[in-house]
Amino acid sequence: MTTTSSNLYVLLLGKFMSLFASSLFTFVAGLTVLTTSGSGLQFALVLLAGTVPRVLLSPFAGAFADKLDRKRVIITMESVNALLFLAAGIASLVWTFGVPAFLIITCLLSVVSTFLSVTLSSSIPLLFDEDGLQRANSLIQSTISISSIGTPLLAGALFTLLPVSAFLFSSSLLFIIAALVASRLTFQTHERVSSDQSTWNEVRSGFHYLKRQHVLWTLTLLAALLNFFFVAAEVLFPIAALQEIGVSPLQFGFLESMFAVGFLVASLAHALPVFQIKHRLATTRTALIIMSCLFIGPAVPLYFDFSVTPAIVFFAGFALLSGFFIIRINIPIQLYLQTNTEPSYLGRVIGVLESLAMGITPFGFIVFGLLSEWMPVASLYTICMLCLLTITLFAMYRIRHDITAEKAAVSAKAESA
Repeated sequence: MTTTSSNLYVLLLGKFMSLFASSLFTFVAGLTVLTTSGSGLQFALVLLAGTVPRVLLSPFAGAFADKLDRKRVIITMESVNALLFLAAGIASLVWTFGVPAFLIITCLLSVVSTFLSVTLSSSIPLLFDEDGLQRANSLIQSTISISSIGTPLLAGALFTLLPVSAFLFSSSLLFIIAALVASRLTFQTHERVSSDQSTWNEVRSGFHYLKRQHVLWTLTLLAALLNFFFVAAEVLFPIAALQEIGVSPLQFGFLESMFAVGFLVASLAHALPVFQIKHRLATTRTALIIMSCLFIGPAVPLYFDFSVTPAIVFFAGFALLSGFFIIRINIPIQLYLQTNTEPSYLGRVIGVLESLAMGITPFGFIVFGLLSEWMPVASLYTICMLCLLTITLFAMYRIRHDITAEKAAVSAKAESA
């Protein structure tokens, strides 16, 4: 077995264990808070506790990833998570956990997982050669999709049967396995960041490096703006389906799962040679334009007064296509980022990108939550579609020469082969 193949199996297994452990606790924490307190505000606070540390710490996590031994950071963070949940499990046997306990654990998990996630993301180009990057990225996305589908199903089925301590100890065990698996990763050698700078200066140098890269900076700003409008779907889709059309909670759960199915199908497809992406920027442009046009999909049943059954069919098709094209956008952007960033800057660039992309998310929840009270949902979807399309066309116009240059380079390489 080659080193690349070995790394792929090891990374996928470790990623799945880590994701499953995190998702298991996140699902149980949210459900416990909702069922015990009945407060939407307290539930939102738990979600916020998992988001804010990631926004604030991602650039610093990137700086440490570039400075330190990535393999050691990954193993350490997995082990710290295992100890965190072991301690929480023991504590839960002594005390009854309330909202403050779940807030503290969620916040600590988010802090540790931020360093783990950024380090893992910036490690991918150092674990695989360029020809294997697309397959690796696609299968990692598949692992994320499988976890997002399977964890709620398992946790939901066991929630009323098992105490909270059982979930905490299970997460600890899964993180231990992930740490042991991570010890089998084999990294390519690369030049690390000089450690004579302060961490803050290293973060700033990563930000300045990203700003100097015309295409990467454009894609970063585009990702932040796209996230802002994609938040609209999380706010507006439940309103459109549950309140406007009148689907049942069970039917809505099915529709929500269709997004994850779309992600999974797209991820597995992009791991196949037939979906090999040659023109990364051009592929991103096409997928973004299609996704922008698709965004108006949930408004169609509202404009034309669909009954419940046709609306469900339409919504399901929209969810599947959205899942597919979101992956079709993410994969080429990841590939371009990984192959056009100096290895010594990968962590900081990914950290800054994640911070900018996620930092706008809470603002989006507030804006679209308020707008949904004042405007028809169908109109909001239409406005979002027009804004997305305008932003996409403007961003792609800014890098039009880079798109042409990439196509020419790929053609020249194919002719010389």
